[in-house]
This record gives sequence, C-alpha cells and structure tokens, in this order.
Amino acid sequence: MDYIKRFTTREGVRMSLAVTTDTVETARIRHDLWPVATAALGRAITGAILLAGDFKNHENVSLRIKGDGPLGVVHVDAFSDNTVRGYVDEPHVDVPLKYEGKLDVGAAVGHNGEVQVTRFTQLAQDYTSASPIQSGEVAEDLAYYLYASEQVPSTISLGVLVDPDYHTVVAGGFIVQALPDATDTALAQVEKNINELGPVTEYLKAHPDGTGLVERVLDGLTVNEVYNEPIHFQCRCGRDRFAGVLMTLREEDKKALLEDETTELVCHYCNEKYHFSREELKEMFSSKGLIQ
Repeated sequence: MDYIKRFTTREGVRMSLAVTTDTVETARIRHDLWPVATAALGRAITGAILLAGDFKNHENVSLRIKGDGPLGVVHVDAFSDNTVRGYVDEPHVDVPLKYEGKLDVGAAVGHNGEVQVTRFTQLAQDYTSASPIQSGEVAEDLAYYLYASEQVPSTISLGVLVDPDYHTVVAGGFIVQALPDATDTALAQVEKNINELGPVTEYLKAHPDGTGLVERVLDGLTVNEVYNEPIHFQCRCGRDRFAGVLMTLREEDKKALLEDETTELVCHYCNEKYHFSREELKEMFSSKGLIQ
C-alpha cells in the first residue's frame, strides 16, 4: 500500500506525496516503539523519503535530528530504490500529551538541537548541511532546513496516528516546493488549499490510501504525475557485513569474544540480531591467520 508519488505543474509548483503506514508500523514493531517514538520516527521516515524524492538524481538521504529531548537522536536513511530504515536512541519514551489525543513530538525530540541532512549519490561527493531545530515537530524543522540550507521555499506536512494499543493507524505526508518560475497566483492558490486542508493526519484517517490529497493541495493548477513507486522498510545490514566488522577488531578483542559461547550483534537501524558461535568465530579468525 505504501508509495511515493511526484507531481509537477505548469504553474511552477512541484509536489511529492508519500503514504508510509506499513513502513512506519514495521519500524514500530522492529524497535518496540512507544507511541511518541513511533510518531517522531514515523514523521522522520516520511520526511526523509520525501527529501530523497529528487526529481533529477538517484539520491540517497541520511536525516539526523539531535534534540535535547528524551528520545535522543532520531536517525533515518532513505535510499533511491525507495527503501528506508531508521531508529531512535530511546524507543521507550513517554511524555504528557500536548492535548487530548495529540502526542507531543516536540517535547520528545526537544526544542533545541540540530537537523542534519546528508545527500549522497554514486556520481557526486557527499554533501552534508545542517540547521537548528525550530520546534522538534519534524515537519517545521525540515521546512526550515530546506529554506536555510538549500534555499528552497517548501511547505511540508507530516503525520502519524497511533492507536492506544500502539498500532500505527495511518502515516504519511507531502512536500510542496516553489520552482524559480512559480507564479504568485499559483503559490497563493496552493497556500489557500493547504490551509483549508488542515492536518494531513486527519485527511489520511479518512482516506488511508491518500486518494484525492494531491487534487486538494494542487487544486486550480495543471498537474502532471511523473513518478509512482512503492516504498518499504528495508535495512542494508546482513550477516556478512557483521562478519566483516568482526574481522576488523583488534587481536585482543577477538580473543575476548572467543571466551563466550555465542556472540550477539544487533543492528541499530532495524534491530535485527546476528549470532556467531565460538566455533564460527574461531574458523573466521584462523582462516585469516588472526588467531593461533
């Protein structure tokens, strides 16, 4: 069900829309997230996917939000093949509701800190830039980052709705950007449309698949869909990668591992666990002449 779609308009406005409910739910289950952590990571996952939705290049994006709230760092990697992974430092965080039924993501992330974005492709040098956190609510922070660091006027709306049983009900969002040739009339129309739309979470609650959202936001403009692909949570980790990490350890650290029956390694990004028995490690290390 999850997807990212991209649109251009004749009037110089472009838009990307992502529905991420299943992706966020996968992250919640993998990391055993409590509600406010699900909301924060879910917004960051959606935001990173939208940032990686470059219209020209096959680009990967790493998003790191480091605030002074109890969640610690929120980190997401979104890849050009429309896969994403991410985590929060502290998945079991509980803060008072902002008001009834509204999670206080800003308090959990923190109101002070930094948003850092790294863009990288196979064809160009990695580029990292940062901006200060504005509210901790993620969408506002990313919009400010795009304006301050990349000089791109943008409107971003992100939302995650979590049930009392911790299940992700809906998640998604959109980004609207003005191109250099955007007309004032078009921008005023889009602003009016977005104000009338209200919170994206409420819209997705009524339309879980995002049907009609683009038409609402870009009403009055000539719209052309240019991209439509599925997205899902997927990590780049694997047993071979962790084995490679073990091979780079110092000699004394390798010997220390061999004192245990089993060594467990856990991936930060997806919480997948990899186990290596003492016999496996002996064979690995001895094959390279590292352990006698």
